[in-house]
Amino acid sequence: ELGFDACIDYKEHNDPKSFYKALKEATPKGIDGYFENVGGMILDAVMLRMNAFGRIAMCGMIAGYDGQPMPLANPALILVSRLKIEGFIVSEHPEVWPDATKELGTMVATGAMKFRESVAEGIASAPEAFLGLLKGKNFGKQLVKLI
Repeated sequence: ELGFDACIDYKEHNDPKSFYKALKEATPKGIDGYFENVGGMILDAVMLRMNAFGRIAMCGMIAGYDGQPMPLANPALILVSRLKIEGFIVSEHPEVWPDATKELGTMVATGAMKFRESVAEGIASAPEAFLGLLKGKNFGKQLVKLI
């Protein structure tokens, strides 16, 4: 439905080996580019599947938002695979927002880009919705509808 070649539900994999096996099956030729927004065992598994000279754009690491350290399992892979890892923060690029909003809006309107959202009802549900977001209980963008 969303147009991906493969999808892995991390919730079905309680340990890194199980997740890595599923990722390997989904990426038989390895991974050239990855948008990192999770961290933890997901990033560790992805790094094992990265092709030489692969690129990782780091935009978030939700697995570490609870304040616990998240050491990389295999940091030497950055060197051995000659990976390029670059962090970025969306709010540092306000000059592209108008064009990006227009382009993304057109893609959504035409169906070229699909999305999903989880909607919690009422301001009283906001704390639970936020905690659910951190625990992966939502699908897509988490919203709170003020009624």
